[in-house]
Amino acid sequence: MFIEEKLSISQRHNYLSLIEEGIFFRAYNQSAYILNQYYHQDLKVISNVVKKLNNQQIVFCAFPKTQIKQRLPHSVKTEWGCELKGNFELSNYQDWFEHILSLDSDSTYIKNINNKKVNNDANSLKKQEKILQQQLSSTMNDSLVSPIFYNIQLTQQQLKFLYKWQRGNCLPIIMENFIESIKQQLPKN
Repeated sequence: MFIEEKLSISQRHNYLSLIEEGIFFRAYNQSAYILNQYYHQDLKVISNVVKKLNNQQIVFCAFPKTQIKQRLPHSVKTEWGCELKGNFELSNYQDWFEHILSLDSDSTYIKNINNKKVNNDANSLKKQEKILQQQLSSTMNDSLVSPIFYNIQLTQQQLKFLYKWQRGNCLPIIMENFIESIKQQLPKN
């Protein structure tokens, strides 16, 4: 099955579509979103660029076929894999998709740093962390003068990041991108 067919099947309205590929079921784009957001599957979502589709970016996740009844017991077998019909709201799909792409670009950034062997010794990281703490402290002090409250809804991915976050185990660029993703929800002044 060609990637165009897989993407077409995966974007059907009100369906979660799992494409059978070897020993795995793969979910692409909208189906990957439904699988992770509605069924709370803790699967690694990977992004990729499809050159034969004019460098279109896609995302996908997978799990072994042997786990289908555990993960999605009501799924129905099809000629190309499995599907599950439902009333799936996709209004947050684009934000989720862009967040996945930004997470992947963070790992690309990290790989590039490692490949170039940039000198990121402990002192350099401590300096960066100190600068970020000063900026945060300054911002917090400014907001204490006139408190303003916003209703911000975090995505499942953002909540998962916060839940797993530990001080010192995150590069500053990743934290900056996380904060930027939340900041985008704030009203423009």
